[in-house]
This record gives sequence, C-alpha cells and structure tokens, in this order.
Amino acid sequence: MKYLKQILIVLFLLYNISFFAQKKVGVIAGLNQNQFFDLNQDEGHYNSSYQSELGYTLRIGIEDVKVDWLKLRFTLGFDKYGGNIDVSDGGQGGSYKTTAEIDKSILSLGLFPLNFNIWERIDLNFGLEFSALIDEKYRGKRSGGNIGTPSWDENIEDSYSSYSEKAIWGFRGRLAYDLTIDDRLSFSPQYSYYLGMSNEFKEFPKETRSMRYYFSIGIQWEI
Repeated sequence: MKYLKQILIVLFLLYNISFFAQKKVGVIAGLNQNQFFDLNQDEGHYNSSYQSELGYTLRIGIEDVKVDWLKLRFTLGFDKYGGNIDVSDGGQGGSYKTTAEIDKSILSLGLFPLNFNIWERIDLNFGLEFSALIDEKYRGKRSGGNIGTPSWDENIEDSYSSYSEKAIWGFRGRLAYDLTIDDRLSFSPQYSYYLGMSNEFKEFPKETRSMRYYFSIGIQWEI
C-alpha cells in the first residue's frame, strides 16, 4: 500500500478544485478480462503465447471538475488481473523459455480530458491512466540450454524477488449509458478499454504489455 496515501492526497486536492461548482461522484464495480500481448512479435527466434484471465475492478470517479475552461474526469481505481504466459527465445545454439501464471493488483489514477455527453444519457471519456503495483503473485518455470552444456530448469518464484514493473501507464476509454433514478442519482452500465503503453514485466519477457476489457456497473450522484 506504498502509494495509497499519495494517490488519495492527489484525489482529495482534485476534488476540491472549484469546490463550489457542481460535480458528479460515482462508484463503479465490475469485471475485467486481461490479455497480455507483445510489442514486437516477430523478431528472431522469439515466440509467445498468452492466455487471458478474468479479474475484477473497483473505482471512484469524479466528473465535471473545472480547471479554468476545461472540464475533467478523474478516477481512483483498484484492479486485480493476470494471465498465463508461455514465452521462448534463443539463437546461436542456445534457447530459453519461461512459462508462468501471473496475478497482479494495482492502484490507478485516471485523468480524462476528453469527455462527451450525447443525448444526456451516453457518456464518452478518453484519457490516461497511471498505475502503481501493490501486490503480485507469480509461479512457473524458466529453463534453457546451450549446445555442449547441460540444460537448466528452475522455479521463477525462487529466482526473482519481484517480477512486475512497479509503475505502468496506458490509454483508457469509457462508454456509459446513464439511467436516471431521480434528479441527482443515476445508474450506469458501462464498458471500458485499457491499452498499456509500458511494459508489464521487468524480467523476461520484457516487452509484454496489457490490454484489458471492463464490464461494470456504476452509481453516480450530483453534489
């Protein structure tokens, strides 16, 4: 929980920008499906296979925060996600391979400068999300060998004290449909998509990124 205090302070300060202006606050919960992918898929002897996995998400969102003339949306979120990796590489008489199951928990701060409301019911939001790793679990095997030398095989949990990058970022888009309950309260089924722009792992494979699909339900109210 190393980064929780700093992110909460930032969100509190953002909330109090233009304090007397009307804002919308929402709570969002749902499922995510993660899919790891490679930035460079066809280089040399590199080969990869990834299996997606279901996870879950919880978020708090603040909309209509005015900074000068611009209306912004901010989110503070928790994601649990992961997947299976099967990756190999080699050359010049040798090869190495990693197979693993990865589960990660992250805390994220989202900034959405592009926000559109269509027919007073459909919300479109586009922006950036910055995330800090708060927990990870990984288990699997790494193996390899060279011509003329014995092959080797070991557990990755015994080889590394940590496996994932501590901080990542990416682009995020959101589509929500608002169902009005009363003048201040609404209920919103929503879909969101995250495309990672930074590497997920600091160990091999080092150019693996994440895309995640979110299916959630939100409740928001005006304050």
